[in-house]
Amino acid sequence: MEPEKRQHLQDIYSTDQIARDDFTPQVSIDVVEERKREIRRHQFISSVMGTTILVLAVALVYVVVREYIQIIEESSTPEPITQKYIPRYSLPAESQWVLDFSSSFSDPEWDGEGDRPFNAAWLKKATFNIVLAEQAMLTDEYEAAAEYYENALEILPDLEGVKVPLGMAYFKLEQFDRALDLLEGAPDADLTFEILNNLGAACIDAKNYEKGEEYLKRSLALKPTYPEALKNIAILYQKQDRPEESADAYEKYLDQRPLDTDTRYSFALYLTKAGNWELAGEQLRALTAEVTDVANLYLLLARVETKLGNDRAATDALRRGVQLTDPTLALAWMDEAEFERLRSEEDFQALIKYVEKQR
Repeated sequence: MEPEKRQHLQDIYSTDQIARDDFTPQVSIDVVEERKREIRRHQFISSVMGTTILVLAVALVYVVVREYIQIIEESSTPEPITQKYIPRYSLPAESQWVLDFSSSFSDPEWDGEGDRPFNAAWLKKATFNIVLAEQAMLTDEYEAAAEYYENALEILPDLEGVKVPLGMAYFKLEQFDRALDLLEGAPDADLTFEILNNLGAACIDAKNYEKGEEYLKRSLALKPTYPEALKNIAILYQKQDRPEESADAYEKYLDQRPLDTDTRYSFALYLTKAGNWELAGEQLRALTAEVTDVANLYLLLARVETKLGNDRAATDALRRGVQLTDPTLALAWMDEAEFERLRSEEDFQALIKYVEKQR
C-alpha cells in the first residue's frame, strides 16, 4: 500500500490522548459518581425546600383557623360593657342607660383633693351603683349588692334610701351586727313588715331579745298573719322561757303553714320539755298523720300518750315505731322506765314477743 494512503487511514482511525481518556473506564466511573453527588445535592435541596413549604403551609392554615375561631367566638359571645351581662329587658326603662358605661364607672375613688365632688357626673356614678345593687339583689347576689350600695354611700354619704337595702343585703349574708347598725336608725316609712321581721330575727341571733320583740311586734302590727314573724316571735318567746306565749305564736304560725313538719316537730319537742303533754299530743298526732316513716316520731308520741294515760294509743305508736327501726334498738326503747306501766298489758307483751322474733 502506498505510504500516503496508509498514513491517511491511520489518521482517520486515530484519536488524540484527551479524547481517549474520556472513554476510559476510570474516567467514566468518576463522571458517574459526580453526577450521583449532583443528584443527591438536588434531592437534599428539594427536600429542605419542600419541608419548609409544608411547615409554612401548616402554620398558615393554623393562623387562618385560629383567627376564624376567634371571630366566631367574638360574634357569638360579645364582650359585655359591664362586669356582668345584664339583659336589657331586666332593667326598668329609666335604668337602661347604665348599659352604656363600663364597670369602672362604679368606682367611688377620687383624688381626695378639695371638697368631695358633688356634680352631675358624681350623682350619676352613685345612681349607677344603686342600679347595679338593685339588680344584684334580684338575683340573690347579696355580696355584690352590698359592695355596690357601699360604693353609693362612699360617693354620697348622706344619700337617703340606701342604708335599708344595704342592711337587708347584710342580713341575707348573715352579718347581723352590720345589718342592725344600718337598719336601727332607718325611718319608719322605710321599715316594711318584712324588714322589721328580719330585724327581729337579727336581734334573736344577737341575743338582744328585748329589741327583737319590739321589731317583731311592729312587723305583726303591720301584718298580723305574717307567718315568718309569727315563727320568729315563737322562737324568741321560747328562748325567753315564756312557754304559753311561745305556744300561742307557734299555733298561729302552723295555722298559716300546716305542712311545715320540721317546725311542728320542734314545737312538739319543746312542748314535751315544757310538760305540756296535751298540746304535745295534738301536734304529734297531726305530725304522724303527715310523716309516717320516722321511728323517732312514734317513740315520742308513745311517751306522750303514756303521760296522758292513753295506754292503747301508746302501744299502737310503739308498734308502728318498732316496725321502722332495728329490733335491738326497739327493745331498748321498750325497756325504758316510762313504759313500765304498760308491761302488764297483753298488747305490750305481744309486741315484745314480735320484736324478739325479728332479732
